[in-house]
Amino acid sequence: MGDAAATIIIPNFNGLAFLPRLLDSLADQSRRDFEICVVDDCSTDESRNWLQSRSDVRLILNEQNLGFAGTCNAGLRTAQTPFVCLLNNDTHLDRRWFEAALKPFDDPAIAAVQSLVLLAEPPHLIDSAGDLYTTAGGALKRLHGRPREAAAKVLLDCFSCCGASAFFRKSALDFVGPLNESFVSYYEDVELGFRLHLAGYRCVLAPDSICYHHLNASYKPESWAMHFNSARNAEIVWWAHMPDRLRWKHILDHLAFLTLQFGAEILHRRTRAFLSGKLAAWRSRDRIRAIRAADKALTRVPDEQIESILRADWWNLLVRPRLIKLWNEVRGRC
Repeated sequence: MGDAAATIIIPNFNGLAFLPRLLDSLADQSRRDFEICVVDDCSTDESRNWLQSRSDVRLILNEQNLGFAGTCNAGLRTAQTPFVCLLNNDTHLDRRWFEAALKPFDDPAIAAVQSLVLLAEPPHLIDSAGDLYTTAGGALKRLHGRPREAAAKVLLDCFSCCGASAFFRKSALDFVGPLNESFVSYYEDVELGFRLHLAGYRCVLAPDSICYHHLNASYKPESWAMHFNSARNAEIVWWAHMPDRLRWKHILDHLAFLTLQFGAEILHRRTRAFLSGKLAAWRSRDRIRAIRAADKALTRVPDEQIESILRADWWNLLVRPRLIKLWNEVRGRC
């Protein structure tokens, strides 16, 4: 589509159960000046045959499994439109999803727009209203599990956009680079958000751009890879992208958070994946130094501006809710 405003990039792995409804919801959008690019990551269901029969989809077939980040980048490399969107295959969309998501881009400082991602099953609680990132090095989905009405009262600015439904200004991605493929999955969206903020861009929520998400339908949340990648990638993000002054200012927060995380992993019997991920991050020291050097080339803002978008209340955001959940589980067993 020569006059398309955006390319919708859908990474697909065994998503045939969800793709028909998703593509139907795209066909029903109030604004239709976009093209659809599906990147199939070596699916073993009938996804490829079904997608090849669709005239409304530009299909890219990975020759080997690349994971989420690599599959998204395969689509990003082919996009020729001013804006791009990363959209999970296990989603479907409100009719004004696309129209509402493009409106914030009227401000040239905005590089990324987060749809309001709701859980697909009623009562449609919030999955994500954008990501928050803490001084301790942990990230979380803003308003996760809260009623959808809570999004009306939240600040539009967020740290990064959850990849379930995230729009980007293509020129900003050309400047800071695409997703980090070495991350495979988990924290790759937070890492991109960090680079965008260092370059002086903003990431915001578009609360009227509604996406419904079948959470964890494509990638299983309790796998070894999930816990390993999360542990490794979270550590790399903190050590690579936190500006030097802020890193040493908040090092005790980070170490305290790691200690508490390790205790939680012991309780859940996941210490091997956690420690393996942290060891892999330690072995990535050369890569971390290379990322820091690259950051210096793209950074346009002072450390104070970066610190203003980090959340210092990491205890209340990351630790206290888990302690309450653990206490309730213990009480339930008694």
